[in-house]
Amino acid sequence: MANERILVAEDEPDLRRMCIRALELAGFETVGAADGREAIALAKEEHFDALVTDVMMPDIGGLDAFRAIQAIRPDIASVVMTGFGTLETAIEAIRVGVYEFVLKPFRPDELTSAAERALARKRLETENARLSALIPLFDLSKVFMSSVDLKMVPKHVVHIAREEMHADTASLMLLADEHLLRLHSTEGVFADCPRPGDPAIGEGTAGRAISTRQPVSVKGDISDDPWALRTFGAEQVASAASVPLVHMDTALGVLNVARIGEAEPLTELDIEFLTLLASQAAVALANARMFSEIQEAYDRLAELDRLKSEFLNIAAHELRSPLAVILAYATLLEDEATGQMRQHLGQVVQGGMQLKSIIDEMVSLQHIDTGVARAQMADLDLATTVGDVLEDLHLLIQRKKMTTTVDIPSDLPAVRADEQVLHLILGSLVSNAVKFTPERGSIALSAHQEGDRVVVRVTDTGIGIPEEELERVFQRFYQIEPSLRRRHGGIGLGLAIAREMAGLIQAEITAESTVGVGSTFAVHLQRGGPRPAAAGQTE
Repeated sequence: MANERILVAEDEPDLRRMCIRALELAGFETVGAADGREAIALAKEEHFDALVTDVMMPDIGGLDAFRAIQAIRPDIASVVMTGFGTLETAIEAIRVGVYEFVLKPFRPDELTSAAERALARKRLETENARLSALIPLFDLSKVFMSSVDLKMVPKHVVHIAREEMHADTASLMLLADEHLLRLHSTEGVFADCPRPGDPAIGEGTAGRAISTRQPVSVKGDISDDPWALRTFGAEQVASAASVPLVHMDTALGVLNVARIGEAEPLTELDIEFLTLLASQAAVALANARMFSEIQEAYDRLAELDRLKSEFLNIAAHELRSPLAVILAYATLLEDEATGQMRQHLGQVVQGGMQLKSIIDEMVSLQHIDTGVARAQMADLDLATTVGDVLEDLHLLIQRKKMTTTVDIPSDLPAVRADEQVLHLILGSLVSNAVKFTPERGSIALSAHQEGDRVVVRVTDTGIGIPEEELERVFQRFYQIEPSLRRRHGGIGLGLAIAREMAGLIQAEITAESTVGVGSTFAVHLQRGGPRPAAAGQTE
């Protein structure tokens, strides 16, 4: 109440002073006017929350003065003092929007009570109007949040502002750089008036709004302000406002609306609505910009991924053929050579096999990422697949003078899997075991039925894996320590590819290990139907 201001219009000096005194004692800030004309003049210059006026005053009566003030301040409350309590006066007062009557003579407490009731009613109406305004804002927020098109968001904002404010024109200016505003979107009939360049920060209503980060209002003739002409598109405005768009303390632009002709002026509630709308618009605009940046980054990544896939395809084709020739002739020469020459050729073959393994891993990874890898499930004889894997890795196993054992029961059911995928998985696990097991070590492959699964285990006597690293070894390009990559070769893809390929055949890979003793990798496969008897073997 201490901030509420009341204008008292009464032509009798003594009664005017009594009214002012009573209202001030009640806690109101009060200003007196000797007649209706003075009251209108004061209302044009200052803000008042309520008007207390006598009905009968010379020149301009109280109701006529209230009408004029209401056109300036639509949200002002009103109390009428009258000594003529006729029905006609009451009807006329109600028609123009008077809240309370005080019949002369009256006590001071009757006047203050009437003023308090009028202001309370006005506050209630204001709050209801504010809540009513929030309903469309809630619906608009859903529209904004779903808008990610950087070109469409400003158009949405301008259209909504003009429609909700019943404005003749609306426009949105965005910061072109740190100092310049640029007209981005407009709606409504913009008059054919001069168009200056883009306003800078601090110039015109829009420039001042973004500079102060507060709404700026104008009315009347703005023809002498070229920036206002560009902002509102008319030389005469009944009421216009520029509201800044600010997101996370960053100014993005300005929203402008104007009512032209004889339209009612924008109220405080209208400005509040525009401020909330501008706040939501700023969030939507920032989100749209972020989405646009993310989309551009995604497009760049997609192009890089395409180039990567193309490179891998070319590399696989161009490298595999000459590598096969190198390995074939190097192996033939190694078989025929003796002494130191045989050792040198052995190193060539070993290096070639490592390079082949890396190429195979890169191609498998590309197939996984692009979705090319597909599984064709069938019942497979596990002993046959294990034998094929050991045959492929025979040279590596022989070169390290390692012992391998295979334990597959003859009555073990078939496994349900894709033949090539299962071969790749077991090949990766055995190759990993060979790589990290010292010379003259051993590798054991065993398979047993466990419930509705067949579990294949690859056990080595290698360096082992710390417990905290067991899951991380399945990550792409990961090895326990960088020195291992230099000592044993490879790029850390074998186990990652094995686990990802296992997902294609509804299998699972687990690991157990003891540092300095060795590791066991287990593949849990789907059980298939019965298989022909096959004895286990030892190499």
